Amino acid sequence: MSYATQAQLVERYGTVRLVELTDRAEPPAGAIDAAVIDRALADADALIDGYVAARYDLPLPAVPDLLRDLALSIVFYKLHLDMA
Repeated sequence: MSYATQAQLVERYGTVRLVELTDRAEPPAGAIDAAVIDRALADADALIDGYVAARYDLPLPAVPDLLRDLALSIVFYKLHLDMA
């Protein structure tokens, strides 16, 4: 189960920002790299699952808004780390 989606990232942070953070092609393709997004989403899911699994059975029946918000924030943070 994924706590967030690429569409939700685009809605929150915008296409232009996500292109800047994910387009690593030479020369730049000018598009969001879905593979980079997917890796960051998987990392965020694993981190959240590590905490949630201690108390709840996974997968959760529905994604609470708080976990979705945390996942989006974690992905955005991780995309910035990958830029270094």
